[in-house]
Amino acid sequence: MSHDDDKNSKDKLVPAYRQMMVRVEETQKHSTTKTLQQHIEDAKEKAVELDELTREEAERIGDYLRRDLHDAAEFIVSGEQALADWIRFDLELIEEGLLNMFSLMVDQTQLELENLAERARQATEWYSGEIVGLGTLYCDNCGKALHFHQPDYIYACPNCNATCFKRNVK
Repeated sequence: MSHDDDKNSKDKLVPAYRQMMVRVEETQKHSTTKTLQQHIEDAKEKAVELDELTREEAERIGDYLRRDLHDAAEFIVSGEQALADWIRFDLELIEEGLLNMFSLMVDQTQLELENLAERARQATEWYSGEIVGLGTLYCDNCGKALHFHQPDYIYACPNCNATCFKRNVK
């Protein structure tokens, strides 16, 4: 993939991640009987229906969003810690409204995780070329912290050029 392709992908997919968050939050407000997975599926279908994303792009964005929400909720459930501890930087740096939206989705995910604990305990990894929501990722190779104050594209580690990241330092 060329640098121009990376930029075009980022310019399209990062806003799509944010839009999917908005759609999931909106549908959660109107339907308390659906699971988070169903809300994400609805948001993916809407993005494809409106020709905002291809089916493949919508699947990728949905997977990224689901991964981030499950990881945040698992962190909170397993250690009885706060979302601020998971994000690991000053919450005032996050765009107003974005934190509330993410928090509401994490709350629903927490409830679902409590019902599906063993499935949610899988090790989660992030890779360059993917999109991540909020928080801090650590290079799996050198431990360098990458802070994400908003949804963004994950680049290779600026320290060692590795491509695999986790939430916790080795």
